[in-house]
Amino acid sequence: MSKITFDDWVEIHNLVARYCLTTDNKDADGFMQCWVDPPDFGGYESGPFGTMKTWQEMYEFEKHHVGPGGMANGKRHQSTNIDIRPLSATEALVTNDMIVLEVAEEPRVIATGRYNDSVVVKTSRGWRFKRRTLEVDSGFFKLAEKMGWTNH
Repeated sequence: MSKITFDDWVEIHNLVARYCLTTDNKDADGFMQCWVDPPDFGGYESGPFGTMKTWQEMYEFEKHHVGPGGMANGKRHQSTNIDIRPLSATEALVTNDMIVLEVAEEPRVIATGRYNDSVVVKTSRGWRFKRRTLEVDSGFFKLAEKMGWTNH
């Protein structure tokens, strides 16, 4: 196994947290700073929210997701069980569980899922996501159907 430094380890953990916090703070520009530059973007498979193949598609999705009427409004995203597996001193795989809480209305868990083997790379701006894949747990789809949610 390749080694990364303790500082790298902490920075990757903070990257995962910043990913959630920027969404919760409706900060699409800050969210995109969690990603590599557009030419290096490796894609985002987001389960029920679709596939974003380019950096610009991801940015447009996030602006809508956190904007007026977007599905992220009134939610709190929590990352747990963060597992970092270094591939080299400048690349690692990160898997983490995601819990989404409703916080604007009656507080409750509304979704869970897992980001499997996200690729993070060390850039001149620090560690950034290159590629992510979200697998949403089946209970979300049951709740979405029950609640009549059709707009992501």
